[in-house]
Amino acid sequence: MLAFSLFGLGVWLREFTSPRHQLFTVEGSFLLGLLALILLQVLAITVHEAGHALAIRHYGRRVRQLGVALYYLFPCVYVDSTDMTLASRRQRVVVSLAGPLAGVAVAGACALVAAAQPETLPGAIAFKAATLLVFQFVINLLPILELDGYHVLVDALDVPLLRQRALGFVRGGLTRKLRRRERWSRAELGLALYGVLAIAVSLVTLGFSLWIWESRLQVAARELLRGGVFGVAVLALLVVVFVGPLLLALVARLVGLGRTAMRTVAAGRRQAHENVIAERVALLDRIRFLRGLPRPALAAIADHLVEERFAAGDIVVTYGEPGDRFYLVRSGRLEVLLADGEPKGAMIVPGEGFGELALLDRVPRSATVRATEPTELWSLDRGHFHRWVAERYEVAGRIRASVDERDTLARLPFFRGLDAMELTRIAARMRTERVSAGDAVFAEGERADRYFVIRSGEAEIRSADGGSRRIGPGEGFGEMGLLYGRPRGATVVAATDLVLSAIDRADFGALVRASGETVGEFRARTAHYLGAGLAGAVGGG
Repeated sequence: MLAFSLFGLGVWLREFTSPRHQLFTVEGSFLLGLLALILLQVLAITVHEAGHALAIRHYGRRVRQLGVALYYLFPCVYVDSTDMTLASRRQRVVVSLAGPLAGVAVAGACALVAAAQPETLPGAIAFKAATLLVFQFVINLLPILELDGYHVLVDALDVPLLRQRALGFVRGGLTRKLRRRERWSRAELGLALYGVLAIAVSLVTLGFSLWIWESRLQVAARELLRGGVFGVAVLALLVVVFVGPLLLALVARLVGLGRTAMRTVAAGRRQAHENVIAERVALLDRIRFLRGLPRPALAAIADHLVEERFAAGDIVVTYGEPGDRFYLVRSGRLEVLLADGEPKGAMIVPGEGFGELALLDRVPRSATVRATEPTELWSLDRGHFHRWVAERYEVAGRIRASVDERDTLARLPFFRGLDAMELTRIAARMRTERVSAGDAVFAEGERADRYFVIRSGEAEIRSADGGSRRIGPGEGFGEMGLLYGRPRGATVVAATDLVLSAIDRADFGALVRASGETVGEFRARTAHYLGAGLAGAVGGG
C-alpha cells in the first residue's frame, strides 16, 4: 500500500506540472469547477475519517460514534476516536497517520485515472480529487497546525498541549528571555521554534487563502452574478460552504490575536503599575512618621500619589502659600529658601519628604522649595493626606514627636547652626535606649561610637579627675566620640531611670556626607562649640 501510494504521488506530480489539467475549472467554467471541488472535498474528508476508523478497529478499540453529519451543509462521514486515549502512544501515532495515509492512497488511484484519461471529464474530476487529497495529506501532516501531524508529534515526544505551551511561551517568556539575555534550555528552544513556526504558518495560510479568493473565487462570483436570482442564490450557498469557514477562522484568529494583544498590554500595564506601587511603598516606608504602617495602608497611599516633574530652577512650594500637598522626592535635588528668597543651605534629596506640617496644622508654608536640577516628585493631595495620615493619631503623633525631637536637637550647642532638614535627618536616625538608675551608659576608655540626647531622667558625668556633673532632659553627651572616634574621656552613669535617643557614628557620618559636607568640614563648623571647652563639660567625650 505504501509503495502504491508513493507511485501514485509520483504520477500526480507529473500530471500536476502538466498544462493539460485545470484545477479550478470544469469545461472552462469556474463555477462548475468550484462546485466539483466542494463535493470532492467532502468525499476527501470522508475517506480521511474512514482511515481513522479502520485503524481504531485494527487495534481492537471501539469507535464510539460512526455516522453521517452535515459538514457546512454537505453530508460526510465522521468517527469518534476518543477510545484511543487509553491506547499506547505507538498505537495513537498509527491511528493519527491512518487518515492522511488513506487519503494519499486514494489520491494515487485518482492520479492514475487522470493520467490514463487526461482529456475527459472523469480524468478532470480524478485530477481534482487527487490534488485535493494530496493537499489534505500535506496539510494534515504539518505538525504546526493542530491536525493529525500535530497529534503524531505530541504522542511521539510525549508533550501534551504542545501548541498551547509553545504559543504561551512565545507571547510571554520569549520576550523576557531576549530582553534579559538569559540562558535557554533545550525545552525552551523547542517551544520558541514551534511557537514562531505556528504563528508563521498561520499567517502564510491566511495569505494563501486570500490569494485563492483574489485569483480564483472572484472570477466564479462574477460568473454567478451574471446568472440572475439563481446565480445569486448559488453564490450565497458557496459563501456559506466555501468562504464561510475561512471567514470564521479569520474572525476567530483576529479575535484571538486581539484578545491576546489586549491581555499582553493589560498585563504589561498591570506589572508596570505594580512595580511603581512597590517602589512608592519602599519610599514611603523610609519616611519616619509612616514607618511601621501596614503594607496595605502604604499601598493605598502609594496608589494616590501623583507624579510631578520640575526643571532646574522651578519653584515647588512658595513661602506663605497654603499647604495643599505632601511631597516625596523620587529623583533630583531641591534647595530650601528663606522668606526673602535667600538659600537656607538645606538640601532635600531623594528618599525624603516635605510639606507635612503645613497640611497637618493647616498653616502656610514656612519656606520656599526650589529644584536645583531636573526633579521628579510624588505628591499626595490634602484630602488623601488627611484620610491616610492626619486622621491616624499614631502617625500624626509621630510627626509632632519628630518636630519636638528636631527642636530639642536645635537647642543643643553641638547642633547649633544646622537647618531643620538636617536636624530632621539626624532625628530620624536616632534610636531609643533605656538605662536603669545606677547603670553606666558608657565608661571612661571605651570605644566611642554614639552620641546621646536625654529624653527623660538624669545622668551623671564623672571625669577622671574626680569631678562630676548632672545633666537632664534636652541635654546631650558623647559628641567628641561622634566626631573623632576617640576613647571615652569620662564615665556617664544613670542617676535615675534614663530614656535616651542615640545616633551612632556611622549613621552620623553618612548624613553629613549626604548633605554635601565632609565630617572635617562639620568639625570646623562646630569648632566654636568644641573649642570653648563645652564638650568636656557636657559631653563626656
